[in-house]
Amino acid sequence: MARRCSSAGSAYRCFLALCAAHIILAHTLAWATHPLISDDAGTQGPGGVLIESNVNYLKDNEFKSIAVPVAITAGIGETVDISVEMSYLRLHPSPATGNNEGGPSDAVVKFKQRFFEREQGREEQGNVEQSLAYQILYSQPSGNEQKGLGAGASRWGARLIGTTEGESVEFNANLGYDSSGKALRRGDLSFDDAVFLSIAAKYERPRPWEPVVEFAVFRVKEPGGITRIAQALVGLIYEPSERYYVDAGTRIGLNDSSEDYALLAGFGYKF
Repeated sequence: MARRCSSAGSAYRCFLALCAAHIILAHTLAWATHPLISDDAGTQGPGGVLIESNVNYLKDNEFKSIAVPVAITAGIGETVDISVEMSYLRLHPSPATGNNEGGPSDAVVKFKQRFFEREQGREEQGNVEQSLAYQILYSQPSGNEQKGLGAGASRWGARLIGTTEGESVEFNANLGYDSSGKALRRGDLSFDDAVFLSIAAKYERPRPWEPVVEFAVFRVKEPGGITRIAQALVGLIYEPSERYYVDAGTRIGLNDSSEDYALLAGFGYKF
């Protein structure tokens, strides 16, 4: 997957492939979700505000990147969240220029709504809660495309989120789609797009330590062909209260198109 980009247009494609975990329907904003790519169907609640930041180091052959996003998520009513994220990105080297580059990346705005909830009682396993949500994403091209720090075009995305929570284990499944704004204007949803599926499990007993595992696959379509990315993650979330958490995780690529590995760490605080 590692390759040199010779034009502004191909810089977008290299950036998308190199940093797929950072920007494909990326910067997942949800309480106690990082280091996962998968989101959950939970929301912050009326007036709830969550501030998150993390440091993500990614290595792919000779290319290395460090992303430091800062995100604010606000609860609008009981089932709706709106979030804004800004990121600083450092590339060693940039696939667009061949030099080390750093600066702000693209800004991301997200809207999430939970539209289904159900609780079932089981005699042996206790209550099982199931919920569904959808999320819509818009990315403003504020990063410098010439340096490989941004996509160079507006992007939009959508994902369907399913959460099943038992007495001790929570499962989250996400199905998402991401496309450039140029593709949307052309009415061609298969040009410069990405589809992904992820499944994650979080073991919640005993708290406050919560081990997490995840498997995710991406299908990225570009003018030059299709790239398939598969990756797995193991991590740990320390959540001593409902108001804050810290986390860490390691992600590894499972095929030749994936990154070698990524090291992830973050925290969040809810007001």
